[in-house]
Amino acid sequence: MKFELKKTGNWSYFSIPQLEELNITHGFFTKASPSHVLKGDGKNMFLDTFFLKDLIIMHQEHGDRVHTIRNGERPESGDAIILLEKGVAGIIRTADCLPIIICEPDVPIISIIHAGWRGTSKRITQKTVRKMSALGVAVNKLVALLGPSIGSCCYEIREDVYNMFKQEGFTENIFRRTEHALFLDLKKANIEMLRNEGIEEIYDTGLCTYCDEDLFNSYRRGDRDKRQINFVSLKG
Repeated sequence: MKFELKKTGNWSYFSIPQLEELNITHGFFTKASPSHVLKGDGKNMFLDTFFLKDLIIMHQEHGDRVHTIRNGERPESGDAIILLEKGVAGIIRTADCLPIIICEPDVPIISIIHAGWRGTSKRITQKTVRKMSALGVAVNKLVALLGPSIGSCCYEIREDVYNMFKQEGFTENIFRRTEHALFLDLKKANIEMLRNEGIEEIYDTGLCTYCDEDLFNSYRRGDRDKRQINFVSLKG
């Protein structure tokens, strides 16, 4: 399976067509897409375009709270959503952090994760997978999609962040050192967790939000108040 750049209505986004055919609507949006879908006409246009009943956008905390949505729950804050409710989009906003979608194509359960360095160091991806497993999903059948994020080419960090990840048991493979700088690979850190949990089918857009200025906003590049949206839903 491969990502393709699509355009639907006013939105341009990366998705995997084979998953769309399996009733998993999803997209990692570019900065050319409208980002204000919280309320009013923007929300209605988004729902109509993707044939949705509702959407969930939380206040993102850069933490490890994972919410399960099955009976109309609408959490106000957190950084991961597990969806069993059909026709409802889980949305996260990013501008360098890593958006992750996890699904089981044969079972109506999906999740979307906001994985910045803080959430990643707190193992939010691992916690999401384990919650999905507790809901009856066969972990070895899960598929993970990694959206655009800042890459190890550009994500310079300090030693305190390095020490935090090492204390949490991450390997040296998620870092890149040069003579004068230290870089973190968010994708490798999350892939490490996914594989340790038994997920092998992992697809990466391979896109860096900092490098790909034409496609994405980047907090590190100076886009302080601009975000991309990323979403997933089960077709109703």
